[in-house]
Amino acid sequence: MSLAKKAALGFLWTTLANVGGRLVTILSTFIVARFVLPYHQGEFNNAFVLVFTIANATQLGVGQYIAAHPQLGRAVAFHGSVLTMTAGAVGGCAALALMHPVASWLHSPDMTAYVPGLVVGHLVDRLGWLPRYVLVRDMEFRKIGVRAFLGETVFAVMSVVLATRGFDAFALVYANIARAVVGLVYLASVTHWRDYLQPCKLTRATFGAMLRFGWPVSLSMVLHYGATTWDNWFMTFRFGSATTGVYNQAYKLAELPGTYLGEQINDVLVPTFARLSDAEARRRGFVRAASLMALVVFPVALGLGAVSYTAVEALYPPTYAGVAPLLAVLASLSMMRSLGVLSAGLLQVVGRTRMLPLVDGVLVVVLLGSMAALSPLGPTWAAAGVGIAFLVNTLHYLRVLRPEGIRILPVLRALAGPLAACLLMGVAVLAARNALHATGLHAAVRLVIEILVGAAAYVAAALVFARKAAKDFLDIGLGALKRRRAAAG
Repeated sequence: MSLAKKAALGFLWTTLANVGGRLVTILSTFIVARFVLPYHQGEFNNAFVLVFTIANATQLGVGQYIAAHPQLGRAVAFHGSVLTMTAGAVGGCAALALMHPVASWLHSPDMTAYVPGLVVGHLVDRLGWLPRYVLVRDMEFRKIGVRAFLGETVFAVMSVVLATRGFDAFALVYANIARAVVGLVYLASVTHWRDYLQPCKLTRATFGAMLRFGWPVSLSMVLHYGATTWDNWFMTFRFGSATTGVYNQAYKLAELPGTYLGEQINDVLVPTFARLSDAEARRRGFVRAASLMALVVFPVALGLGAVSYTAVEALYPPTYAGVAPLLAVLASLSMMRSLGVLSAGLLQVVGRTRMLPLVDGVLVVVLLGSMAALSPLGPTWAAAGVGIAFLVNTLHYLRVLRPEGIRILPVLRALAGPLAACLLMGVAVLAARNALHATGLHAAVRLVIEILVGAAAYVAAALVFARKAAKDFLDIGLGALKRRRAAAG
């Protein structure tokens, strides 16, 4: 199988597994919301942001280094394991030391109760990073996808069971620990411990090479994580933890097409691009990947915004009614987010990792600045600042990629067809919503009808306005099916 086909199939496998797992988690949040009030959701989320801000700061780009250097062997993987776990232990101590000052600054006193459990869950999950690094390097995307699906399913089941039994937001803490344990057990079972834990002589030169490559990546990751989570802290600081609980529910739904699909694209394309020495081939691959990404991500994102009011009415209790306007804004304005992740992956491969902190630093400033400027108009307008920031971020990335042959106009042309199809889909859904509103049908029935109308409208419009990307996507899918049938025969 060619490298391009292997990458495309890897993208499909990891995307389907991660989105499938994430959908299970999203479904569980609708149930958990009936037992956990927005205030407690907000307090838990503030603790989560603290722990995982530090976790991202201490990744040190180890995984990216191993993926971008597939020719390196076990000795380098062991250096990465030592660096990963040492940094994780330091980060865990830092989170425990900072939880009280951060809680006081945010006026979020109850967040401190959740930090210790989240630190334990993260350290277990961090052990799972070690075999995962090897799987990414070796392009074993199916196994990575299975791990993601298993972890999300365990999280969903545990959070629902514990929430219904009165554990309140602690249900989410224990579910995080369970997800990490199951993920570690699975990854350890599909890899050999010698690939990442085979002892070898540790050298300053190897650690130095990793850190020179990884510190810009790590700084970029913490800034990027901040750009996707520090808005929660802003909401708490400006509007209180109850608003943050509602806002975070909207964000969880909105980030499904942006973050989770984008992360899978990055996991697949970093090792793929690393195997392409031809800059022109990388350029063509980037434009093709952007087109396919838009074909999949854009309709999910805009569709979420279009059905937001009906979905919240059908799926959430009245205490979370404020999710609807926030979801409409966040889903509709974050469609370009995956393109930023794709761009970051290409920068890693070509060795321009020092640009990543600059781009993400600008993103953080624009995001918090936009939210602060719009916040006097209320939480929904503050949320609009998130979409504005990611649009600016996408254009910034494309500008930075000019030396790699990437031009803004060809990329925008590749996105234009899927976007046009999505706009027609949105019009169809809104028309259906208005027609159904006075029928007296239950909100769940109306939601199903709106989704079906949107799906039909998008498929029809995509075959007209995004014919090339749709054909490319179908060819990949049909090719994978034929190869599977041939192997089974």
